[in-house]
Amino acid sequence: MSLAKEPILELTDMREFEQLVRQHPDKVIILDFFATWCGPCKAIAPLYKELATNNKGIIFCKVDVDEAEDLCSKYDVKMMPTFVFTKNGETVETLEGCVEEELRRKVHQHVSSAQ
Repeated sequence: MSLAKEPILELTDMREFEQLVRQHPDKVIILDFFATWCGPCKAIAPLYKELATNNKGIIFCKVDVDEAEDLCSKYDVKMMPTFVFTKNGETVETLEGCVEEELRRKVHQHVSSAQ
């Protein structure tokens, strides 16, 4: 799992997430819970990638709900997309749905507090 290659890491299970948290305990990690068949997930994906590319102070991840059931269970994901902002593995805040301006605002808020 290298942060240098891609702006967004793809996590497939709890083990990968826990490893990421151990490596970066003080960083905010955003988990984008999505499904490949989800229209709103596809609609917001370009914005999420843009935010990940332009905001280096936090770590952006994608979690396929059909692959990572353990992560979905831990963060009680009920709909897609769901964005969970975490720090040291604990939820800081959650955003449900395809709400572009709210996602942009929350990312910028967390980037500002990370600096």
